[in-house]
Amino acid sequence: MSQRVVDAILFPLLSMIIVAAFAGGLGVLFIIIEHSAFGLGGVIVLGVAIVVGVPGVAALIQRQIER
Repeated sequence: MSQRVVDAILFPLLSMIIVAAFAGGLGVLFIIIEHSAFGLGGVIVLGVAIVVGVPGVAALIQRQIER
Protein backbone atom coordinates (compact mmCIF):
# COMPACT_ATOMS: atom_id res chain seq x y z
CA MET A 1 0.00 0.00 0.00
CA SER A 2 1.17 3.49 -0.65
CA GLN A 3 1.97 5.78 2.25
CA ARG A 4 -0.98 8.05 1.40
CA VAL A 5 -3.46 5.18 1.73
CA VAL A 6 -1.95 4.13 5.05
CA ASP A 7 -2.12 7.73 6.30
CA ALA A 8 -5.74 8.07 5.11
CA ILE A 9 -6.68 5.04 7.22
CA LEU A 10 -4.35 5.53 10.18
CA PHE A 11 -4.95 9.18 11.10
CA PRO A 12 -8.77 9.03 11.36
CA LEU A 13 -8.51 5.78 13.29
CA LEU A 14 -5.96 7.24 15.70
CA SER A 15 -8.05 10.37 16.17
CA MET A 16 -11.12 8.31 17.07
CA ILE A 17 -9.10 6.24 19.54
CA ILE A 18 -7.60 9.35 21.17
CA VAL A 19 -10.99 11.09 21.48
CA ALA A 20 -12.61 7.93 22.89
CA ALA A 21 -9.79 7.47 25.42
CA PHE A 22 -9.96 11.12 26.51
CA ALA A 23 -13.76 11.09 26.82
CA GLY A 24 -13.71 7.74 28.62
CA GLY A 25 -11.04 8.95 31.04
CA LEU A 26 -12.99 12.12 31.73
CA GLY A 27 -16.13 10.07 32.31
CA VAL A 28 -14.32 7.79 34.75
CA LEU A 29 -12.96 10.86 36.55
CA PHE A 30 -16.48 12.28 36.90
CA ILE A 31 -17.75 8.95 38.23
CA ILE A 32 -14.92 8.70 40.77
CA ILE A 33 -15.52 12.25 41.98
CA GLU A 34 -19.27 11.63 42.24
CA HIS A 35 -18.70 8.55 44.41
CA SER A 36 -16.13 10.30 46.61
CA ALA A 37 -16.75 12.66 49.50
CA PHE A 38 -17.26 15.55 47.05
CA GLY A 39 -20.42 14.01 45.61
CA LEU A 40 -22.47 15.71 42.95
CA GLY A 41 -21.17 19.14 43.94
CA GLY A 42 -17.64 18.09 43.06
CA VAL A 43 -18.77 16.96 39.62
CA ILE A 44 -20.51 20.28 39.04
CA VAL A 45 -17.46 22.26 40.18
CA LEU A 46 -15.14 20.24 37.94
CA GLY A 47 -17.51 20.62 34.97
CA VAL A 48 -17.74 24.37 35.45
CA ALA A 49 -13.97 24.60 35.87
CA ILE A 50 -13.49 22.78 32.56
CA VAL A 51 -16.11 24.87 30.74
CA VAL A 52 -14.64 28.16 32.00
CA GLY A 53 -10.97 27.14 32.29
CA VAL A 54 -10.31 25.66 28.87
CA PRO A 55 -11.44 28.72 26.86
CA GLY A 56 -9.75 31.01 29.39
CA VAL A 57 -6.42 29.25 29.03
CA ALA A 58 -6.82 29.17 25.25
CA ALA A 59 -7.43 32.94 25.22
CA LEU A 60 -4.33 33.56 27.33
CA ILE A 61 -2.20 31.34 25.09
CA GLN A 62 -3.58 33.06 21.98
CA ARG A 63 -2.75 36.47 23.43
CA GLN A 64 0.83 35.35 24.09
CA ILE A 65 1.19 33.94 20.58
CA GLU A 66 -0.06 37.15 18.95
CA ARG A 67 2.57 39.25 20.73
